[in-house]
Parts: sequence; C-alpha cells; structure tokens
Amino acid sequence: MAPSFSARLSLHVILLSVDLLLLSSVVTPSPGCYSAIFNFGDSLTDTGNLAFLTGGKAPASRPPYGETYFHRPTGRFTDGRIILDFIARAMRLPLVPPYPAGRGRHNFAKGANFAVAGARALSNAFYVAEGFNWFDQLLQSSSPSALAAHDILKQSLFMVGEIGINDYNHVLLDDRPIDSVRAYVAPVVHAIASAIDALVRTGAKTVMASGMFPVGCIPVFLAKFRTQDAEAYDPATGCLKWLNEFSQHHNLLLRRQLGRLRQAHPHATIVYADIYGALMSIYASPRRFGMTSPLMACCGGEGPYHFNFSVGCGDPTSTWCGDPWSYVCWDGKHLTEEAYHLQPRPAVDLPPMVDSSITDQFMLTDLQALVRAGAKTVLVSGIFPMDDVDSGGVLWR
Repeated sequence: MAPSFSARLSLHVILLSVDLLLLSSVVTPSPGCYSAIFNFGDSLTDTGNLAFLTGGKAPASRPPYGETYFHRPTGRFTDGRIILDFIARAMRLPLVPPYPAGRGRHNFAKGANFAVAGARALSNAFYVAEGFNWFDQLLQSSSPSALAAHDILKQSLFMVGEIGINDYNHVLLDDRPIDSVRAYVAPVVHAIASAIDALVRTGAKTVMASGMFPVGCIPVFLAKFRTQDAEAYDPATGCLKWLNEFSQHHNLLLRRQLGRLRQAHPHATIVYADIYGALMSIYASPRRFGMTSPLMACCGGEGPYHFNFSVGCGDPTSTWCGDPWSYVCWDGKHLTEEAYHLQPRPAVDLPPMVDSSITDQFMLTDLQALVRAGAKTVLVSGIFPMDDVDSGGVLWR
C-alpha cells in the first residue's frame, strides 16, 4: 500500500540553507503563480518528445510505462508522472505539453517541454541547438511583439535539468578510469551554465537548475560495478560510495557556476534544486518513505538489482513489480512516480510572491519579515565549509 497522504505531506518539507533565502527577492507577475513553465532536460523530464521523434520506437512508448497513473505509455520514462507534472499541478497549471510532439495540438500558452531522452549537455547539435531553436520558434509564433515575448519570459518558470548523466554514461559504462570521467565534469557543467545564461539573456527571470541524482544508488550502475569489496558500499544505504562522490563533485561545480551566474545577473532568480539530497534522504530511511525495495528496479530483466543490460523494461521477457510505489527506481535508470512525488516542490513549499523589500543579503533580523511574507517553515542551519558552497539557493527536503 502506498503511504498515506498525511505521511507524504509530513515529508514534503524543504530545508532552507541560508542562501536559499535569496528567493525572498522573487516577485512573480501575479498573486499566486507563474503563468507558464518551460523545461529543458533529458529522459528524467521527457514527456513524449523522444517517442514522437522516433515514431513510437522509444522504450517509453511500450507498456508497462505509464501504467500507474495514465494507464498507457505517454513517452515518460516512468510508471506514471514525473517531477515536472507534480510541479505544474502544484502551480495550478496543466501538464506541460511536449514540444515538438505537441505542435499542432497545443497552443503552449501555459508552457512547453523541450526535454528529450538521451540529451547531452555537450551535444550542441541537439540539446542546445534543437532545444533552444524550438524555444525561439515557439516564442516567435506565440508573441506578436517583442513586448509580449518579454512578458511571457518574465512570468514563466524555467527548469533546466537534470542534465549531464548522458554525457557521463558512455565513459562510465565503458570502464574508463574515474579520473577520465571526472575530466568531463567541468565542460558539462560549463555547458549547463551557458544554457542558463542564454535563457536569462533572452529574458528569463526565474530559473531552477537541478543537480545530479546519486548515481551510486541506481540499479544500472549498481549492477555494472557490482563488487565483493564491502568497503565500496555505504553501509547505511547500500549505494556505491565512489559513484555518489562523483555525483557530489558534479553538483558542487554546478552550484559554483550558478553562484557566478547570480553575480552576473543580479535581477534574475536562479535556484539550485538538490535532487541528490532529496533522494539520499529516501535511501537513508526508505521505510519512513514507504519504500521496501529502494535499490531494486521495479521493471526489468533477470539479474542483480532486477536489471539486465539485454532485457530492458517493456521487452517481452521483462517483468515488473506491480507495486512501484515501494520502489525508488522504475526501470533501472529512471525513478518511479512515487520517488518523483517525494522530490522538492518549490511552488508548494515556498511563498509564490514575497515583498521585494526583503533584502537579498539575509540577516537574522529578516526572519520576521520572511514569516510576515508567508513562509510557513524556516530552518536555520549552522555554518558549513564555505569553500564548498556557492552563494545561492539550495532546495532541500
């Protein structure tokens, strides 16, 4: 049985680092919500674009993908909804339609999803060129004037990522030394930052960039790098320590880049979503979250962690668990709807509009101002190693 609503609600808490209070300067266009969401990313947020571009040949075009909520495949690489769907719902917006899959069927007045499974940060030919070309086309077709386009950008939430794992996959799964894999991180993070910079220069006012999930806890990597060396695993979670350290390295560099972007664009709000921290809280206490099989894939082929490189979810010989709400991972690579549901949801947990008189530089005397502005939960943390942290916001559960 899935956890009760009250149990889930008690877990939907965002821990605010001191720097997250930079969000106090956010001023949304109208009381209540953003008018649209525009998303860029890979398979973690693809809602049907790869399925469309491949003529229905993408794995997510086959059952049992989509079985939990939609009861049919929708092109989402999960059993139901993804984090983008939950954020849209929390903001009282419709599900964000895929683009180009939705062209001719949607007017995209409430946003568009440019994420495509397999997208890489370093692939200018696809992620940057195609994704942003699609966005430019949409903006021009939807806005009869530059002023109208500016209003759309100002009133929208832009989501970027998670992105980067596909850049690392081919070197990680090719058994290359970890040092050679780490060499990819700086250019990958720079490409992500460049994409965000381009969005802000175009006129985006609010951008949420997602960090990388803990790859050391994902079945595809647990199966690939399975070892008898007990020291390789975190005893508290069963995850591979060296792979999670790699994820943390990526996230650290990303946060530093976001800090530089905030300095370059002081009038934009750029928020870091700590997906790593949110998921590690589940892996550390899975039963608290209703998870009984946190490291296993729900859908897949016979093998360690219910993952088989030759038999993917949706193949005729694959099997699925029947209770995906008890699993963190759906197909060995992507999360279940339940895991996405437990991710940070800033539209719910943060006030949609705060008086801009609250200063960007947070002081303890601003606590009362935050509460008056609408904050319901504030956690004040102690000091942490400043050389490991950028100057901007972090979304933590």
